[in-house]
Amino acid sequence: MDLKRTGRTVIINGVIAFVMGVLMMAWPGATAEVVVRIFACWLAVIAVSSLVFAPRGGRTGSLVTRVVLLILLGVLIFLTPMLFASMVTVLTGFAIVFFSFLALTVSFFIRRLGVRSWWVLTVIGVLGIILGAFFLFAPGAGVQALIFTLAGFIILVGIALVSLGWRLRKVDQRIKSDPHRNRPEDGGGDVISGEIIE
Repeated sequence: MDLKRTGRTVIINGVIAFVMGVLMMAWPGATAEVVVRIFACWLAVIAVSSLVFAPRGGRTGSLVTRVVLLILLGVLIFLTPMLFASMVTVLTGFAIVFFSFLALTVSFFIRRLGVRSWWVLTVIGVLGIILGAFFLFAPGAGVQALIFTLAGFIILVGIALVSLGWRLRKVDQRIKSDPHRNRPEDGGGDVISGEIIE
C-alpha cells in the first residue's frame, strides 16, 4: 500500500468534510433545504475524490461501485432535500424513543438489584422520550436541530481524517527512513534480512 498517497487522500477528504461541516453550520441565513443540498454535494465530492486520489491499484470494482452509489445518493438528496431531511428526522426520533425505553427498562431492572444510581438512567430515558417525540411530532423544527448536529459530526469527521492522514504520512516517512529496510534494485518488495534460528 502506498501510505503517502493514501494519507494525502485521507487528508483531502478530511479538509473537504471540515469545510462542508462549517458551511452547513455557519451559512448565513441558510434554510434547511440549502444545508441539506450542501450535505448532498459533500457526499458527491467525497466519492469523486476517493476515486481520483485512490492509491495505485486501489481503483477496484468495489470502490467504483461505492463511488457510483454515493454519487446517486447525493443526487437523490440534492433533488429532494426536504423529503430526505424529514425522513432522517423521523427515523432519528424513532431511534431515540426506542433507546430511551430501553434505558428505562434497564433502570428499573438495576433498581431491583439495589444499584443506587438507577435514577440516572431513568432521567436519561424520560428526556430521551421527550426529545424523540419532538423529532417525531415536529419534524420541521427537528430538522434544524438535526442539521446542526450533523454539521458538528461532519466537522469532527474532517478533523479525525486529517489527523489520520498525517499519521499515515509519518508512518510512511518512518518506514522509508528505517536503516534495516532493504529495497532490492530489481523493483521488488521489501526484504527483511536476518538469521534463522533452529
